[in-house]
Amino acid sequence: MRIKNKFKFIRSTTILILIILGIFCISISKEKTEYIDYTVGRGETLWSIAADHTDGDIRDYIYEIKNINNMTSSELKEGQTIKILKEVK
Repeated sequence: MRIKNKFKFIRSTTILILIILGIFCISISKEKTEYIDYTVGRGETLWSIAADHTDGDIRDYIYEIKNINNMTSSELKEGQTIKILKEVK
């Protein structure tokens, strides 16, 4: 087989390699998110739970907890079980 247009061949090969590398990098970079069940204690709030479990922005962690648990309100009850991220620290 003879390559008639070397530029098109090199361009097509480069694009194909970049696509394959992109797919490979995306699949490697996806982390598996793990959750734990957390039982709410007396007087605890989402803010206090988030403050104990993250060194990052507490508001972002609260938003994540509410999304994980499909919560529309920030109210918690003693004894309620919620899912939180396993380790953020």
